[in-house]
Amino acid sequence: MRFSVITKDVTGSTNDDVWELAAQGAPAGIVVAARRQRTGRGQWGRVWMSPEGGLYFSVLMRPGTPERTWPAYSKAFAEAVAAVLRAECGVDSDVIRVKAPNDVVCDAGKLCGISLESRNGAIVVGVGVNVFHSARPIVTDGRNEPAYVCDIAADYIAPSERALDDLLGRLLDSFAVVMEGPVE
Repeated sequence: MRFSVITKDVTGSTNDDVWELAAQGAPAGIVVAARRQRTGRGQWGRVWMSPEGGLYFSVLMRPGTPERTWPAYSKAFAEAVAAVLRAECGVDSDVIRVKAPNDVVCDAGKLCGISLESRNGAIVVGVGVNVFHSARPIVTDGRNEPAYVCDIAADYIAPSERALDDLLGRLLDSFAVVMEGPVE
C-alpha cells in the first residue's frame, strides 16, 4: 500500500474529509492531515479537542479481510504511533505505551486517541496526538485526562511532515505484525 497525504491548516474533521474522498472513489492509503480540527471526534463519536499544534490525521483503508479482523487495524495504528513518539521523544516503552485496545498513553494520561469507522467495506482510521497544551483549558470527563508530547520531550518543536512520514512508514511494519502477514 502507498500513502498519499493531503495537508490542511484547518478542517472540520479529517475523518469527514476522508469519507468524502472515499465516496469519490479514492484508493486505500489516502491520508488527510490537519494542524487543527474544528469538529474532531474520537471513538464512539466522542468529541476530540484538536487545538493548533497537534497531529491529526485520518487514513482510508479498503481491507480485503473479514470485518471481524478490522479492530486489529486500530491496534496496528496504536503500535506505530507509540513507536514513532518514543523515537521522537527519545524514550522507551516504560514511558510511552499502548493501552488496550488502541490508546497511546504515558503516566500523565492519554497522548493519542485512535478511532475506527467503517462503511460499505471501507475503514477510516482517525488519529489525534496531543502535542502542545491548548490555549484554552480542555474539559474532560475525568477518565481520559490528556497528556502532551511537549511534557515528555521539552525540546519537541512541532509535529513535522517527517514525523507523519515516519509514522506512515511504520504502519506497514505494524500491520504485518498485528495482521500476521504483509499488507498489500
